[in-house]
Amino acid sequence: MPPLKYSRLVIPRKAKDDAVVGLVSLFGPLGFVEEGRDLTACFREASAAREASRALASSRIRCELVTDIPEGDPLEKFREASRPFPLGRRFWIDPGDPCDSRPPDGRIALRLPASRAFGTGGHESTRLALLALEEEPLEGLAVLDVGTGSGVVALAAAALGARRAVGYDTDLEAILIARENLRLHSFGGRVALAAASPAALTGLFEVVVANMLPEEFLPVERSIAGRVPAGGRLIVSGIPVESEERVLTRLRARSWRLAGRRTEGGWACVCLERAS
Repeated sequence: MPPLKYSRLVIPRKAKDDAVVGLVSLFGPLGFVEEGRDLTACFREASAAREASRALASSRIRCELVTDIPEGDPLEKFREASRPFPLGRRFWIDPGDPCDSRPPDGRIALRLPASRAFGTGGHESTRLALLALEEEPLEGLAVLDVGTGSGVVALAAAALGARRAVGYDTDLEAILIARENLRLHSFGGRVALAAASPAALTGLFEVVVANMLPEEFLPVERSIAGRVPAGGRLIVSGIPVESEERVLTRLRARSWRLAGRRTEGGWACVCLERAS
């Protein structure tokens, strides 16, 4: 996705001129920076910066406005230094800048340039979710990825033969990033994305994956589990091992049977089957 932009409003002033700070604060700046004897206010919206500039001019206060400055990408250096790595039996994860390098024979490339959206395969919870998904016979099935982040799990499901995969996330920025990632894959067309809360989920999916912390998952567990038909599977990752029993107790009370589990580095992933 295009880089975020911001605006800078530079006001020559005496260091203790609080009236200027109060006036500019009316227009919702991101914050202020002291630069020598000048005060710089940073704005996300260029329109707000322009309004602040006009208000200063009306008060006969000089200022200099620069808008639409691209925000630096803190992950640029990380992507440049990143190298692809294997995951499980099938995947080849590339968190670097998009390229057309070929994965080793028998492996599927998942190209996920490191971004603000979670899910490049570097965290244990993502790896565990992908390893669990790899064990599922997905050919022709529908898969739901709750908390999709970068779209990695939904893309992996499509790569493994799912008829369709749907990625949901409450974070709109993550969905926008995931949409860019879909374009890097020939199978990305079988993935649909939506920014929504779990309560807005509809339809049934033979496999549902939720890579979420227990504090995020348990309050919406009914909405997520309700998308799984009888005989379907629910994969829950992102569980600190000390919270695993709490999550399993809740799910067992709702007629879920533990079908498998994995752990890595203090994190757990459980696979459950809904009783018929």
